[in-house]
Amino acid sequence: MKIKIHWGTGILIFMILFLSAAAGFIYFASQQSVNLVYKNYYEKGVDYTTHMKMDARSVKYKDAFGIENSDKFMTVNIDKELSAKIDSGRVILFRPSDYKKDVFMKVTQRASTLRFPKGDLINGRYILKFSWYSEGVKYEIDRPVSVQ
Repeated sequence: MKIKIHWGTGILIFMILFLSAAAGFIYFASQQSVNLVYKNYYEKGVDYTTHMKMDARSVKYKDAFGIENSDKFMTVNIDKELSAKIDSGRVILFRPSDYKKDVFMKVTQRASTLRFPKGDLINGRYILKFSWYSEGVKYEIDRPVSVQ
């Protein structure tokens, strides 16, 4: 016995399958987490000119700090000449793949060594963002770091 499907029934079956697949994809897409590089990604783009000026005046300090990795700590050593000029600042270990894994630390006056416990970090790539104020002017240096 042959089952005949009328062309109208075929169109209806196709539409039901298509709409079900579209609804399934929409549900799947809405459950995915969206990791922008920054939470305030769009606001960061607005002050780009200010950031470019800050980068230009910070270039002379790009070699003023070093990074050492040991078994228990990642240590950032700040040059004594630079540490004497710092009024306040902060260091961010920025994880490009997931902002929830970023690690922050404040920099106090005359601080020449900062230690990040390896227990707070996961293996992989970070960007060390070292920003500070000296006499009311902001400076910032970015450097890629690998934690292992």
